[in-house]
Amino acid sequence: MKKIILGLAIGYVISFGSSLDYGMQLLDSGKTVEAYKEFSRLAQKGDIDAQTMLGEMYLDGIGVKENPKEAYKWLSKAANSGDKEAQYLLGFMYENGIGLKMDISKAVLWYQKAANKGDVMAMYNLAFIYKSGAKGIKKDVNKAVSLLEKVDKIKSN
Repeated sequence: MKKIILGLAIGYVISFGSSLDYGMQLLDSGKTVEAYKEFSRLAQKGDIDAQTMLGEMYLDGIGVKENPKEAYKWLSKAANSGDKEAQYLLGFMYENGIGLKMDISKAVLWYQKAANKGDVMAMYNLAFIYKSGAKGIKKDVNKAVSLLEKVDKIKSN
């Protein structure tokens, strides 16, 4: 999971303006507690991107003690506001039962929302759920192949 936050961190530095830059600089320089404080301040003011980062920090225990319930709280806020990374991470939490009861149907719901916005990891995870027909989800190899084709198309661009 820690690889996910580092990958997303790079994307945030490139994608977002100065409101998150300071927190990202702190995170990139290993000052994780200070980064946590900065993201927390921004998240409490309603910054959706900071809410996602804060949720990830709680999920992975970076700069703060690992706390899946707090991760869920912040990721839910961001996901319900449309953040695709938060939607993907909620799907991941539901799929793997991290801090919540495992629920593949809810995982699919969140993965689908993120996939609809072009999140490659969500597409990939959905493809494997459909390929196997995991716990109450009807096996659908055609959907799985279609999702993987989308992933390939995105990666080739």
